[in-house]
Amino acid sequence: MKARSRIPLTTGWDHAVQVMSREIRSIKDPGKVLEILEAGCGQKWDLDIGDGGYVLTGIDLDPEALRIRRDETKDLHEAILGDLRTADFGERTFDVIFNCFVLEHVSGAQQVLEKFNRWVKPGGLIIIVIPDPYSAFGFTSRMTPHWFHVLFYRLIRGSKNAGKPGYAPYRVTYDKVVSREGIRAFCGQNGLVLAAEYGYSGTLTNKSLRQNLVEAYKKTLHVLSLGRLSSDYDDIILMIRKPDLPARADLQVGAATPA
Repeated sequence: MKARSRIPLTTGWDHAVQVMSREIRSIKDPGKVLEILEAGCGQKWDLDIGDGGYVLTGIDLDPEALRIRRDETKDLHEAILGDLRTADFGERTFDVIFNCFVLEHVSGAQQVLEKFNRWVKPGGLIIIVIPDPYSAFGFTSRMTPHWFHVLFYRLIRGSKNAGKPGYAPYRVTYDKVVSREGIRAFCGQNGLVLAAEYGYSGTLTNKSLRQNLVEAYKKTLHVLSLGRLSSDYDDIILMIRKPDLPARADLQVGAATPA
């Protein structure tokens, strides 16, 4: 594994939400209603793109998570129980596809990405959030059993319902395409433009003793890997544009610095 190029960092989840929300707002014309697909919608939607002006469709494979979203959170205009690998929206397309902490659980993630490319409109936006498999955190996630993940969520993250129906963590797969490099390659092969990417760490602002121990572990793994496993972020946010016209060969992958 080669040393990897650096990536701009957000300062925490709130900042990450601001960055992603701003990107969605940037494609919204006055008077236009955005069609948004939350692909793997789970229990809640954190983004803030203003009041109204969009139709939010959520699809999820977990019936209990979808029930909580539909009956308790109540922010979806349409709730669909289904598998992203077999879902069929016919001729329907979306301005935005938002896919957060889902692809790492999917065996057949390449197939899902191909569907996203068909479902998003020209000029539209795909936002993908995944654990970086080559961060210290992601590496540990790949190499440890599911029961360990459940224990981590309960003891470190304080999630009493971790592992129960409707609640993370779910079993991880990490297909080859589910990585920073894999999604970059997918974009290049399919005429998509990776407009920006960011690193995010869920422990940057939490200074509890348990979280400090997690941070110390990540830094140790970073050193032992000779710097190949990142310790300053856990997850990556990739913001992908589908050009109105076919992408030119000279278009370069860019990464904006978060404001």
